[in-house]
Amino acid sequence: MQQCKQLSVSLDIDGKKGLQLININDMIYFEYDGIINRIMIHTLKEKFYTMGTLKYFVELLNNSGFNFKVVDRNNVVNIDNIVYLDGSTKKAYFEYPVVSGSKGCTFSGKLFDEVYKDLAGGSVITT
Repeated sequence: MQQCKQLSVSLDIDGKKGLQLININDMIYFEYDGIINRIMIHTLKEKFYTMGTLKYFVELLNNSGFNFKVVDRNNVVNIDNIVYLDGSTKKAYFEYPVVSGSKGCTFSGKLFDEVYKDLAGGSVITT
């Protein structure tokens, strides 16, 4: 059951630039930054901010029909947006070919292997 397709996020760390709605399907990954105590949400071209915990957002989004996975201590990836998995760097990319400036999400070794196994042989490019 997918109830909502957008998430309200802040345009800057402190919320001084206001809120913006972004499409959840455009989210490629999000990460927790303990220094600023914020979750940073990445799309291919932009970065936004929100408060909360990674666990909360994974539960919230997955129970709304999306496919997000915790892939290391500080990162969560939108599995449906992965285009390329690089086995040598343990990173997921969301465009191919990867160029300077391409956004990549780092994985722990074990979790990379799990996602790699699940996605290899499908439409995701793997090395």
